[in-house]
Amino acid sequence: MYSCDDMFLYEILEDYKDAASGQEQDEIFRAFCSFLWSSPNKRKTCAGHIRYQVRSDLLDTKLGQLFHTWSDIPYARCKSTTRDDAWRALIRQKINNLYTRYFDPEVILNPEYMELLKTPKRLYYEWIHGASLDAQMTAQTIDEAMQQAKNRKERLQMEKMSLPWNAYKKIIEVFLRAGFERCRRIDEYENAGRIVSELDLLSEDHFYVRYLCRRLEGNIKDYQKEYYGLKRNSRKTYMRCRRCGALLVKTGNRRMYCAPCQKLSRRQSLQKAARKYRNQSVIQ
Repeated sequence: MYSCDDMFLYEILEDYKDAASGQEQDEIFRAFCSFLWSSPNKRKTCAGHIRYQVRSDLLDTKLGQLFHTWSDIPYARCKSTTRDDAWRALIRQKINNLYTRYFDPEVILNPEYMELLKTPKRLYYEWIHGASLDAQMTAQTIDEAMQQAKNRKERLQMEKMSLPWNAYKKIIEVFLRAGFERCRRIDEYENAGRIVSELDLLSEDHFYVRYLCRRLEGNIKDYQKEYYGLKRNSRKTYMRCRRCGALLVKTGNRRMYCAPCQKLSRRQSLQKAARKYRNQSVIQ
């Protein structure tokens, strides 16, 4: 039985390429997947916090009490890096990150969203460094920022695809198998001399890790297009439906909705116009 324990990635890929039969390749790839999924670098969602501590001499003031209320804002996060530089941990980290970015509705790390969550902390430090703030206006500013953050999060959640982790793993295995099939040995590349010189600083495993991770990134983007019924190899410009968040081809500056939402918007507009006409008729 084939085992990937204590093996370099390039050795596994070479064994796959040199396999005498498709059955032997299947065995090697199954062993690779089993070893990959058993990585200690699991995907775990945890709570992050935006924290600061209000000075004790300010806690009795209205602003101090306000900022103390907002001194610990939790948000969902997921580990996005690993200190382990072995090929298994690196590929698994890429797989974890892709799921977080495209599928997990709870983890939203959009910069605009995060900046909105940091509003109380930003205002607090402006205050203690001399800014003149009114308690009522500051409370209103924070409330508005938190509502904007909530709206932004809901919008970004709509833009994520729906796929359970176990189903995602199966898709990733399909992508990885295609990567095994299409990858070439380093010495088969046209610019092999340049690549080999680069490997003086990197290992062959890093070369293949980068290759597989880049393929996975492209595979997920193609999957996203297919998920929304678009052509996977299209190089057109895309946008998001303003109503449901679906990905769609941008055909003009006036387009705002996907086809189903466009129909719904028109129907609602007609219903609104009909109600307005009936109300005017009753008044007359």
